[in-house]
Amino acid sequence: MKKHISTLIIIIAFLLTQCTEKINLDLDSTYERVVIEGYLTDEFKSHQIKITNSADYFVNKAADPISGANVTISDGTNTLTLSEVEPGIYETDPISGVIGNTYTLSIDIEGTNYSASSYMYSCPPIDSLSFILNKLKKNIDSEEKEDYLEVLIYAQEPGDEVNHYAWKAYRNDTLVTDTLREVFFSDDVFINGSYVNGVGVQFIEGTINDTITLEMLSITEEYYDFMLKVMLETDWDGGPFDGPPANFYGNISNDALGFFAVYSIQRRTTIVPEDVPIDD
Repeated sequence: MKKHISTLIIIIAFLLTQCTEKINLDLDSTYERVVIEGYLTDEFKSHQIKITNSADYFVNKAADPISGANVTISDGTNTLTLSEVEPGIYETDPISGVIGNTYTLSIDIEGTNYSASSYMYSCPPIDSLSFILNKLKKNIDSEEKEDYLEVLIYAQEPGDEVNHYAWKAYRNDTLVTDTLREVFFSDDVFINGSYVNGVGVQFIEGTINDTITLEMLSITEEYYDFMLKVMLETDWDGGPFDGPPANFYGNISNDALGFFAVYSIQRRTTIVPEDVPIDD
């Protein structure tokens, strides 16, 4: 019996090592879709909407911007018209969103209207931050280590509603979570109404005496679900045994892709102390 099992293992290993034929996929093109990315926060500043056309998967160039659109944002009482500051980039005058308002984005492109609405939730203040310094190997074959910081948060989570959060981080005034795969996000299912007493919400490259600023965003459930879908179709795929990829949409109407996000922000800045706990 053992002999048969050993033979079977050798055969399987041989077959797997022989599967080296290169396969070139010739994917069909599809029709272009409008892609809309934008946000509005409770910070007083100019807020931006980006409008482009979609492109084929293997096209090695930036997406084509869409110029000449009529772009407005309304809170149900006041309507603000955005200006095109460069091709496909539209900005508001400096404004701050108001917590508790619902904002509607409306875009007219050559007679077709695209719209999205989103509610602005309040964000609880951050009481303080702490850190754990992790010494991690650069790679498996190297003994050289790099410093990474786990950022822990202390805050009172409100218990009067279901909330969703995202966290970004700055190191010495430089945003180090500038892609979605580096943004941590979560719901409040396990902490609703509790005091958050040192929970890790970011993991970034950093070390002693660095100045770390943590941004906490109070996002909608829709935006949370959208980010989750993006990650499941990209970085969090299950490899060759995962299911086939699927199309997903944000909150933009009329078959457009992308998302109009509305959220409030809280920040906390702390210098990493010399007596920070170290995890080797």
